[in-house]
Amino acid sequence: MAAREADADRCHTVRRLLSAIIFFTIAAALAGGTVGSPALASSVHRSTVKARLHRSSGAKAKHPKRYVVRKRAKDKPALRRSSIAQPTQTATKATVSVPRLRFGIYPWAGAGTVNAAQAPKPDDPAQAMSAVRALQGSRSFTVHIYGQYTGADSAEADALVSDAKWWSDNGLRVEMVLRYRPARPELAAGYVPWVATVATRLAALPGLLALQIGNEANNTASAAAGDGAYPGAVDAIAHAIPVARQALVAAGRADVRVGLNWAAGSSPCTTEPMWSALRQAGGSAFIAAVGWVGVDVYPGTWSAPAQTTYPTTAAINATVADSLRCLRTRHMAAAGLGSSVTITVAETGYPTDADRSESTQASVLRATIASVQSVSRQYGVTDLRWFDLRDANTGSGQLENGYGLLRDDYTPKPAFAAFQQIIAAQGA
Repeated sequence: MAAREADADRCHTVRRLLSAIIFFTIAAALAGGTVGSPALASSVHRSTVKARLHRSSGAKAKHPKRYVVRKRAKDKPALRRSSIAQPTQTATKATVSVPRLRFGIYPWAGAGTVNAAQAPKPDDPAQAMSAVRALQGSRSFTVHIYGQYTGADSAEADALVSDAKWWSDNGLRVEMVLRYRPARPELAAGYVPWVATVATRLAALPGLLALQIGNEANNTASAAAGDGAYPGAVDAIAHAIPVARQALVAAGRADVRVGLNWAAGSSPCTTEPMWSALRQAGGSAFIAAVGWVGVDVYPGTWSAPAQTTYPTTAAINATVADSLRCLRTRHMAAAGLGSSVTITVAETGYPTDADRSESTQASVLRATIASVQSVSRQYGVTDLRWFDLRDANTGSGQLENGYGLLRDDYTPKPAFAAFQQIIAAQGA
């Protein structure tokens, strides 16, 4: 009996000892797996990295991004491919957003009107500068200003250089138009040497962005608005462009590009003799010197649909697209100008009067700019200038005195804020 009890005690002791050994073995194995198992450690690291990557979308990750990407590339190649594809898609969507044009404006009120109009109210340079600054904001901004050659006034060059210098000295980019308007036929020959002299003087201005030689040589109907009303305009422009370019290069300003402009009327795709005449008169020197071509397009005023009180968005889109398409593919091609020559919308606007409300002007401005942006990549459009800053004479009620984004007392119309917002959000 005592022996059986002793044997039982020994067996019980052995069982307790075996149980203790098994318990501690399992515990040790578990402890070793958590701390020392490479496979489990790698799994824990991937989970931690994934959590940090997720948080890093809204805050900084604790490890450098290169370290995280390298570890993920080693551990889970499939996840690495997925994480790269998504940002690429997002970036692609961002790049197809609205093209960034360089915006600008004619900053004064007086304009060459087609029809007789009352005299403009005097400009206030300080208020004009303040308004231009408000439009510019933090973006690049260009003033599109006009000078002229008549040959009868020796002070003409001084006046235009002074105007350009004032804007340049105040930090604005300047695009200067050198109009051809000889007072008498015998003075026409003086235009080309005059352009060379003026280009050299303007080259000293750091803000000088571009020169436009002549103004609307295809506009023969109005001597106040288009150079085409003056005999010899096309020939003079064809010869003056390479001369202007040579003068700028000689002055160390090869960055300043030289161009010309065209008025897109009610039938912008109609073949016009101006283009082939430019090529014939200027030859290879003309073709090599042209850096840009401007288009003056006024949907619902002078361009299709002409004289419409309220052009629809569809009509504006059609006018802009037709004008730019035919300029690029038909007219410029006829002049020998290739794809390296860019396009500037040198003038576009919509005046207000008793029949054209200020709110309509703002709507037309938005629609016109959006139309240009929608085809700018396709046709190589880089710049857009609005015409103009201030009404020449609001109280006159005359259409051509009401182009301004401001009334003649410099108070803003709704279109001023609309343009300001577009420049801030979408300008280059």
